[in-house]
Amino acid sequence: MSPFSTTEIDAPAAPSARPRVDDRGILALGTLALTLVAIFGQLDAVAKKFIGFLPLSPFELLLALLVGLAALLIALPVKQRPVMVDPLGAKLIALLICWIGVCTVFAQYHALAFEYAIRAIAVMLLPFLVGIFLREPKLLQPVLWGIMGAGIVTALIIIYETKTGARLFSTSVAAVEADFEGNIRSAGGSDLNPTSVAQMLMVAVLLAAGLLASGYKRFRPVLIGLILIGSAAIVMTSARSAVIGLGIGGIIILFRFYRSRWFPLILLGGIALAAIGLLFVPATTLARFEAVANFAADRSLYRRITYLRIGWDLLQQSPIWGVGPGNFPSHYVEAEYRFLPGRTLNPRELHNTYLDAAVEYGLIGFALFMGVLGTAFLAVARAARRAVDPLLARMAHAIMAALVALYAGSFFMPHKDFRYLWLMIGLAMACGAMQRFEARRAGEGP
Repeated sequence: MSPFSTTEIDAPAAPSARPRVDDRGILALGTLALTLVAIFGQLDAVAKKFIGFLPLSPFELLLALLVGLAALLIALPVKQRPVMVDPLGAKLIALLICWIGVCTVFAQYHALAFEYAIRAIAVMLLPFLVGIFLREPKLLQPVLWGIMGAGIVTALIIIYETKTGARLFSTSVAAVEADFEGNIRSAGGSDLNPTSVAQMLMVAVLLAAGLLASGYKRFRPVLIGLILIGSAAIVMTSARSAVIGLGIGGIIILFRFYRSRWFPLILLGGIALAAIGLLFVPATTLARFEAVANFAADRSLYRRITYLRIGWDLLQQSPIWGVGPGNFPSHYVEAEYRFLPGRTLNPRELHNTYLDAAVEYGLIGFALFMGVLGTAFLAVARAARRAVDPLLARMAHAIMAALVALYAGSFFMPHKDFRYLWLMIGLAMACGAMQRFEARRAGEGP
């Protein structure tokens, strides 16, 4: 019997206790809500088109529902099943949330800091909620399929918009004003910028590739289709960071087979497919990569260097608690930096998640942030390597590849409050907690 069987982990009711409520309905509703978070994370503009009249966004409504359901699980006398929250990861996130509060107090622009802190803390609740509701490996599947299903829709929209030059759902400035050499850069069904959308699609593609490579047998044609059209759509967005992350994730997946005698052939096959794929890369995408060596072709590269220079200067000015959550854009437009190359008159975020965390949260906040990221990676890597349950091992391997790729892509984007980053951290930590529970049930120690 699986170590995650309900009958094995239900705690016996005390003779004098009130009758315990079956928690399966609450957990199922929570799983559905998390699946919708995964879907609308990529398709927020689609949701806005149909339910934009509501006072709250789909994410805000779903987050409120999840928090309410979590409170019910705590308040009601439900059957107690172990919560799959990584203990160290949970402590680090809690400390980071508290430290963000400290940074908000010392921020120069308090209103901006408070607004950003609320948004950042909201998404940092996702790892706790994932662990509360997804308590068995099979419950991870709906969320993963939510990510991958939304990825298919995103890829199809990107391909259509790139070919036709039309915009189907995106309306925000970040989504519709992005272009390169006169060609639009589609943001799919999202109002986020095209690069962030490409990175979410990258996560979906790598989840599909990781599951397929690990022997996952359900809906294989769908997984293959997502890999093909998703990879093509990522290239069409001309998002360099997503292409790089896709390559890194692909290498991690390939090295799953390093002990196989067929590994040299598998590796050569992967290289051959990548080489063939280069023949079909659009000229605009190749131009984006070539521009790295020619700043005149892509002046946004000057701006990226300027982000780093301003960020480093601000970090030196306030190394302990930083400049405050969400305060970098306001410092970016200050007069003392007006002569730096590529700087615009519009507030811009620091396009490097790691330096951004150091600048806005200080070195203490940076250490806590990196601790959370490192804990999530170690948890999912351990689960991929040690899990006895085949389903858990397969999903952990896929999540690990997607998580590392997202970490790599975050070098080029301001993703401290990126929903998919914290959702993936939650899934990674849940995998690690499930593996530890599995080992504990088998008497192998913590």
